[in-house]
Amino acid sequence: MIQPSVFEQIISTQRRSKKKPRESLWLISYADLTTNLMALFILMLSMSQVSAQKFDAVSHVVTRQRTDSLDELKKQIDDEIQKRGLRSSVTTELGMSGLMVEFLGGVLFEQGSDKLSDFSSKEALPILQILQKTDPKYMLSFEGHTDDVGNDDVNWALSSARGVALLNKMRELSVAQERMSIAGFGSTHPKVTYKGKTGIELEKARAANRRVVIRVYQ
Repeated sequence: MIQPSVFEQIISTQRRSKKKPRESLWLISYADLTTNLMALFILMLSMSQVSAQKFDAVSHVVTRQRTDSLDELKKQIDDEIQKRGLRSSVTTELGMSGLMVEFLGGVLFEQGSDKLSDFSSKEALPILQILQKTDPKYMLSFEGHTDDVGNDDVNWALSSARGVALLNKMRELSVAQERMSIAGFGSTHPKVTYKGKTGIELEKARAANRRVVIRVYQ
């Protein structure tokens, strides 16, 4: 019997190996794909965590700077309010949307008028001058509100005209007009409800709702 050469044995072995089932070969590719996807997701997750941390850090700094700046503005206005004895008629409030300065009816305008009063020229003007000095990055909005007495159309027009009057006053103080806006709400946004009130209580509610609001925001 002739023994096959080493070369023939190798060829025969390769031929037998080629005849083996190939059904399980896809598992190798699947495992590679799964590993690559896992690595990709881990990389994306790590990048998103870093970005979130950076975003939170930057957001905190920006918010802190904004709050610090408006805190100082609020303090200056509050000091002026205290100095001029206006605590019962001018209030300030600092919130997430910015700083609100509210003037109750009679401080800036006489009842039913859209002309700035003599009182406002003497007592309220220093507050407007403080607002005039705010950083140009801040916007100023002037909102007019009336009580529920009279014709709705008249109230809408009056509240809007008061916003315009304030805007014009701030223009005289050299505030850029692109930083300012107005809103007239008439009697549609009462601060104090009228429901169930009569007599003196009703008049107090109406007096509280006759107001002008200046908002400082970014």
